[in-house]
Amino acid sequence: MAAQLPETDVIIFYDIPSVFPGKAWSPNTWKTRYLLNLKGLPYRTQWVEYPDIVGLYKSFGLPPAQPGEVMAYTLPMIYDPRTKRAIADSIKIAAYLDDEYPKTPAVSPKELRAFQATFDQAFMGTLVPAIAPLFLPRQLPFLQPASQPHWRRTRELMLGCDKLEDVCPSEKYPMQWAEIERAMGVVAKWLDSVGDGRITYLGGDAEAGPRFTHSDLTIAGFVLWMRIVTGRESEEWRNVEGWHGGRWKKLLDLLEPYYDYSR
Repeated sequence: MAAQLPETDVIIFYDIPSVFPGKAWSPNTWKTRYLLNLKGLPYRTQWVEYPDIVGLYKSFGLPPAQPGEVMAYTLPMIYDPRTKRAIADSIKIAAYLDDEYPKTPAVSPKELRAFQATFDQAFMGTLVPAIAPLFLPRQLPFLQPASQPHWRRTRELMLGCDKLEDVCPSEKYPMQWAEIERAMGVVAKWLDSVGDGRITYLGGDAEAGPRFTHSDLTIAGFVLWMRIVTGRESEEWRNVEGWHGGRWKKLLDLLEPYYDYSR
């Protein structure tokens, strides 16, 4: 698809639509949506279906985001008309926006970038094997029809299965939920190692409020995905709210002022 280069100072945020209210759902793109809202930068969303993401990359001359077929071309991506630059990958976007807009709240200061790159690998390696079998099949019907065949093909390839629906039938849900809870318990221990009950990696205080890093937004994106897919009033989500002393609900509550999908 041809990229639409804006003539204003409004950042274009490329996201993947769904049938959910507001369309925003992806744990990966929510990292950047939270970030843009947190920084208070003017932006608008341009929705891109999965089959069109490759064309979007090529229109900006960007290389694949990652090696391999499944996640080679993925969102989020932004286009900043002020610098005439397109950036893909949430961790790169966070560093770019911190550098270009230093008067906004920083989530990826230079002294934390090596840590955050390490965290990203550890977090994804811990959570994705646990969450993928349950949530990748359940996401499929909530995508727009134009994206469903791409999702099915790439996720069946990712999971090494013939049919996505066979990966985790409903009778296996309890076992898979237990595995997700275990994986999130590992992440909780990373934070608990500080010993002061903090919810975010840099903590915060009553006067200044919480301090967010890209790592916090990464966790929040996946927890929010669980809430979106299961439903805020579901028993499944109620159980997640109680995990690890309510830590994950508290994180979303801290980010509630930035839970804006209206743009």
